[in-house]
Amino acid sequence: MSPNVGDLLVGKVLEIRPNGAVISLPGDQTGFLHISEISEEAVTRVEDHLREGQELVLKVIGFDRLGRPSLSLSRVTPRDREALEYHREVVQMRSVLAGRSLHLPEEREPKERIEWRLARWLEEAEAALARLRRRRAKRLSEHFYTEQPPPQGG
Repeated sequence: MSPNVGDLLVGKVLEIRPNGAVISLPGDQTGFLHISEISEEAVTRVEDHLREGQELVLKVIGFDRLGRPSLSLSRVTPRDREALEYHREVVQMRSVLAGRSLHLPEEREPKERIEWRLARWLEEAEAALARLRRRRAKRLSEHFYTEQPPPQGG
């Protein structure tokens, strides 16, 4: 599988050269990281920033005349690194789940039957409704006895 421009790859530094580094990529491919793509600041010595065997997250920015990927370290954003880390976690989780069988807990008999819970709820609802009716009746009777008769004009 050949990478496309903009793809993120994880590679290891194979060889450090005066103008950049040769990078080992997945699928037995190699790419080149030019000195100008190592950092946003000016780099004079590649050895100050990279070492052989170092693993890097790189972005494909093009291809050389032989079809090998040209790589960039400076164009990889923190968001790109986060996306790649998330992808790694997903792949790892898939492999773990693929090796496991799923064991669901057995359903247990509920301690209380649903009919009993519904009956209790109905009793509580009827008691609450009775309290509301008594309060309403009390309010209406108080209102009826405390209401002043309209003044009779004279």
